[in-house]
Amino acid sequence: MKVQETFVLCKGIGPKADAKIRQSGILNWQMAIDCPELLPLSPKKTESLLSELEGLIEDLNKSRWEQLVQKLPNCEHWRVLEDRQKTCSYFDIETDGLSMYEGSPTVICCLHKGKMHTYIQGENLDDFPELLLDIDQLVSFNGASFDVPYIQTYFNIPTLPCAHVDLRWICHHKGLKGGLKSIEKELGLIRDDDIDGVDGMEAVWLWERYERYGDNASLKRLVKYCQADVWGLEVLAKEVSYL
Repeated sequence: MKVQETFVLCKGIGPKADAKIRQSGILNWQMAIDCPELLPLSPKKTESLLSELEGLIEDLNKSRWEQLVQKLPNCEHWRVLEDRQKTCSYFDIETDGLSMYEGSPTVICCLHKGKMHTYIQGENLDDFPELLLDIDQLVSFNGASFDVPYIQTYFNIPTLPCAHVDLRWICHHKGLKGGLKSIEKELGLIRDDDIDGVDGMEAVWLWERYERYGDNASLKRLVKYCQADVWGLEVLAKEVSYL
C-alpha cells in the first residue's frame, strides 16, 4: 500500500529524511522494522521511528484511517486515495450564502457506494448525518476549509465519524492550481450547457428563487450543479492518484 511507502507520518521525519531512508534501501514500514541497521538515523531516532511504525501498522491493520490521514501531510494524501479508491465517498454542499454560524446548507450531494444521495433543505436534509455513519472515507474539494466545518456546525458534529481527504491540496501539490471547475477544464472535463458557468454565487441565487417563488426549475438546476461537482470529484480523485 502506498501509505506504507512514506515515513513522513512519524515525528521528526520530513521530506529530506524520508528520501534518505528510502535511498538507503528501506522502501516501506515493514522493511524498516525488519532491517533497522540500514536506517540512516541516530540510534535514538531509529528507536523512536520503530516505535511509531509499530503503532502505524496497528492503525493500518485496524483500519484507523482517520488517524493515518491526520498524520499525513496534505501533499501526501494522494496515497490514501490510491490505496482506497473503491471505498471513497465524494460530497459537496451548497449553502444559503450566510456564514457557517448563521446559515444552513441548502443542498448536500454525496456519491456513496456508487449511488448519488441528494439532501435538500426542507425535505430530507436532516438525514445526512445518518449517511455519514456509513461512510468509510469522505472526499471533498476545499472541504477542510468550508464544507466539513460547515456541516459540523450545522449538524452539531464535534468530529467526523470517518476519514476525510481534501482534493484541493492534493491537486495543488500535483501542479493543478485553481478551483474545481478550472481544474476540470484543464483535465478536459465538460459540463452540460445548462450548468456550465454556474458558480457558488449563482447557486445561492438559484436557491433564493426556489425558496421565494417556488421555482422548481431553479432547484433542479441547483441540484444538478451540486451533483456535477460530486461526479467531478470522483474523476479528479482518480486522475491525481496517478499523476
